[in-house]
Amino acid sequence: MIISLHKYICLFLFDHVGRTMNSNIDEKKIAANKAVDNQASLFTAKSSDNERSLYGNKIDPQTPVFGSKIGGIAARAKLREHAILSTTKIGGSIAAIYWAIAYGSGWVEWSAFLVGYFLSMVGCIVGYHRYFSHRAFETSKPMGIFIAILTQSAAQGSALHWAANHRRHHAMTDKVGDAHSPHFDGYGKPLKGFMKFHHSHVGWLFDRTTTDLSIYGKGLVDDEIVMFAHRTRWFWYFVSAIVFPTLWALAFAGPEAIIGTILIAGLLRIFAVLTVLQSVNSICHLFGSQRFHGHGTAKNNFLINILTMGDGWHNNHHQHPRSATSGVVWWEFDLCAGIIRLWEKMGLVWNVKWAPRYIKDEKGEWVQEKSKKVAKQTA
Repeated sequence: MIISLHKYICLFLFDHVGRTMNSNIDEKKIAANKAVDNQASLFTAKSSDNERSLYGNKIDPQTPVFGSKIGGIAARAKLREHAILSTTKIGGSIAAIYWAIAYGSGWVEWSAFLVGYFLSMVGCIVGYHRYFSHRAFETSKPMGIFIAILTQSAAQGSALHWAANHRRHHAMTDKVGDAHSPHFDGYGKPLKGFMKFHHSHVGWLFDRTTTDLSIYGKGLVDDEIVMFAHRTRWFWYFVSAIVFPTLWALAFAGPEAIIGTILIAGLLRIFAVLTVLQSVNSICHLFGSQRFHGHGTAKNNFLINILTMGDGWHNNHHQHPRSATSGVVWWEFDLCAGIIRLWEKMGLVWNVKWAPRYIKDEKGEWVQEKSKKVAKQTA
């Protein structure tokens, strides 16, 4: 792991001092590639003004595949961000394990770990995924800001880029151009063996490809809450990793518990959330079962579903991507959907999109359950 991390840091440093790719986007090539997947047109942004403002009015990478870019300022920003996040999370996790062995740990550190894990996972699944990426529900500005804070406290990178990457994943699932496919790397090279898992789990975070926000940024680059999340993400990382564990330690123990709680309930917990969440990209496209076909290798995985509190029914999700739940059979556990449903009953969110329920017919085929109450269909 340390060797791999060293490789990524070196990649970032070499890239930072390397040449900037200044070739303009070939409009004819983009037009031709639009035929690859018409679904991608759903995500066309209203304008690229906000994207330009992110990188000092410079947009200079090549566009090898519709909706993706190689190199340039955006790629260097991506490498820099994930190098910092990975170094602090992995380094903090190693320190946490050493601390627990050398000095011990107790209920204060691990109770904070569990509470933080729950809040962070809600931020990932409800925030990054179902709200910002798929707009599975609508809400007020104050509630949107609350969701944005939960989201960025999970410290999985910018909500803006997370959502854009995920939209590209749906538009190009398991094809060249998928942000984190287990079958092709970011440059379109086929993957084999362990590299299938490696790239889809973590390798894609450290290549020089980025998602074109002018294609997949509709409702993101022009959304003030998304941009608030993007611009304040480092502050909420600090709050999540340092401030929250410190306050927890002071409230339930004392100053002597601060370091251990920061390491275990801060950095180790955030790294654990990252590892579990990335498993949806890797494990849920390699291992599991498929109820629905036509969505590449997306699979339902029971273990990942438990760990993500409802996001492991990945094959279901690809069938109904805009749904607020990924569970479509009565026994499919989805805690995050339960939270959204509670918010809906409280009037905090509305226009929630729910996938229909499925049952097996007499032929053993999965069909939508007939009900007097018509289920809200998802895209």
